[in-house]
Amino acid sequence: MTKLFLLTAAAILFLVAGSGLGEPTKGPPIPWEIPKTATIEIVLVNTPGINDEGSRWEIAYEFRIASEAALWQVWKERQLGTVRAERVGELIKEGGVKKDLVFPENRKILFQIPLSPEIQERLRNQPRDLVETSPGKASPEAIKLSREQEMMSQVFLFHPIISVYDAKLKKTIMIQYPQAWGFASHLQARFQIKVDIHDDGSYSVNTSLPTKARSN
Repeated sequence: MTKLFLLTAAAILFLVAGSGLGEPTKGPPIPWEIPKTATIEIVLVNTPGINDEGSRWEIAYEFRIASEAALWQVWKERQLGTVRAERVGELIKEGGVKKDLVFPENRKILFQIPLSPEIQERLRNQPRDLVETSPGKASPEAIKLSREQEMMSQVFLFHPIISVYDAKLKKTIMIQYPQAWGFASHLQARFQIKVDIHDDGSYSVNTSLPTKARSN
């Protein structure tokens, strides 16, 4: 469990760093219409036995929200060798679904997750114009403002475990692909993940980030 948490935390912090969340820049204005629902679509593009009887897939997930400041705090703790037993962020919803793949309509799963008034208020308070800072050049006032904005900037965290049993390959492919989606870059709170399983059992996962292929 500890190894899984470390892997998940490391992946999420990498995503946050890679998306530029740690370097305040000019952001798009937050719309007055704050989403009341987050929508996550997961599509199984292909697997060798997708049309075979017995092929199926199962998705279990957690959907959370955290501030950028909370995520960076986890990173700092890891640098000091501290290990948290729990996942970062506030749990919005967890759930799961199972589907037989022989039916084409079952190859696309749509999760529509209500956002509470409290979560909507956090999104509404998202900073609109982020202060720009450069290492070694920022004034104390800019650094203070940047830290305040990190506390208010919100990030959606999605922890899916995707299990695909392929009747042709006669094996189960397990895919863990945690995601960190900054609200400032996803103002409609709509997200998509596409999974493609190859003939040798390896797989590719595609999101708004670059495609990554992994062997299984």
